[in-house]
Amino acid sequence: MINRLRDDLKVFMKSKDMESLNVIRGILNEINIREMKNIKITDEEIVKVFRSEIKKRKEAIESFEKGGRQDLIDKESREIKVIEKYLPADITDAELIDLIKKTAENSADKSFGAVMKASIAAAAGRADGKRISVLVKQVVK
Repeated sequence: MINRLRDDLKVFMKSKDMESLNVIRGILNEINIREMKNIKITDEEIVKVFRSEIKKRKEAIESFEKGGRQDLIDKESREIKVIEKYLPADITDAELIDLIKKTAENSADKSFGAVMKASIAAAAGRADGKRISVLVKQVVK
């Protein structure tokens, strides 16, 4: 996945797509920071970076909505679309509920936190943490 990011960086440089270029540069920078912290860079770790970057942009959009800055909302939305191209396909709610139920059944600790942690690991980046949290609350009562 990191090779794809680096290849796309070159493509965006040649095509002078500055918005996409800046997004990919930021992601590669986050990956480099994690490498310096001795975090092993796997595809799962890169997906975490993608999710983190999307979350930052969604939070920024919320702030811009309060301030009435449609131009910045549009910019952040376009950046989210660039990042989403690299994410694996999301798992459906039905599949996610099945995964959570299996995880809960196999877990010795049936608490929300334990099931949540195991479910996030089992989803392997195919679902947003908020979405997993909502469904874990439904399954673990």
